[in-house]
Amino acid sequence: MNKLRIILLSALILVLLGAGLPVTESLAKWSRRSSASSRRNQRHYRRHSRAWWRRYRARVRARRERALLRRRTLQSPDQQATRPSTNAATSVSPVSLVRASRRTPPAASAARTPQLPFQLSLPHTWTAGRQTANGETIFNVRTPDGRAAGTAVVAPVNMSEADAASAPFSPKAKSIGGMSLAALRRTVIDRMVAEGGWVTNDMVREIQGRRVFVVLAQTGAPGAPTQVWSFYFTEVDGRVYRLATNTPIEFAAPVAAGSEQVMSSLRAAASRNLAEQEQ
Repeated sequence: MNKLRIILLSALILVLLGAGLPVTESLAKWSRRSSASSRRNQRHYRRHSRAWWRRYRARVRARRERALLRRRTLQSPDQQATRPSTNAATSVSPVSLVRASRRTPPAASAARTPQLPFQLSLPHTWTAGRQTANGETIFNVRTPDGRAAGTAVVAPVNMSEADAASAPFSPKAKSIGGMSLAALRRTVIDRMVAEGGWVTNDMVREIQGRRVFVVLAQTGAPGAPTQVWSFYFTEVDGRVYRLATNTPIEFAAPVAAGSEQVMSSLRAAASRNLAEQEQ
């Protein structure tokens, strides 16, 4: 009787082991699949560091600025075609431009912009784009080989009484055309806050006998800027005007040279008309 019970128990154990092996194998496969999927989810939803997000936002801003610059570059030829031709250099061949530059000084052969309330000489790489309702004149800046190098904006400085009162001003304070340098610098800081940039330096220079307040700024990631901003403030005929340029960092030097040429040629329209009448 005991032998029969041992045989039955042994048979039952063998049956249970045989039936449990497939279940154990399926559970092992399911656990492997669940662990692999969890690892994939962890890779997909991993957290990034603050430095990674700063670089990512800098790339997004640079991409947007390049797209905006391309749109401005594509729009400028159509706008110039619809406007009456005021710049003779746009319809002259490169060979004739070289011959003209040999005959006349660069300042005399540069393009003029009679629509403005003052006179200035443009570098040959600057072309007039459009004039806005608030008095801003936007120029398209290119490299000598024709690549887009940024934009330049000439506009009068309109400062509210609150902005002028917020900056410290006294008879001994430094100023340009009656506006304190601190208030002018504050306008650049506000602009850079809106653009996600920062001011790097400011100085007072004398360009061809003209007193000019220069503020330099940058946008992009800290330590790796992508755009250089330059703001020039000066007085013309009793009013303060601003020249603001925006260019990629690799074109900063030639754009700065062109800006200084514009500031050195800035003259009131009345003085030019009087000189023409005396001649």
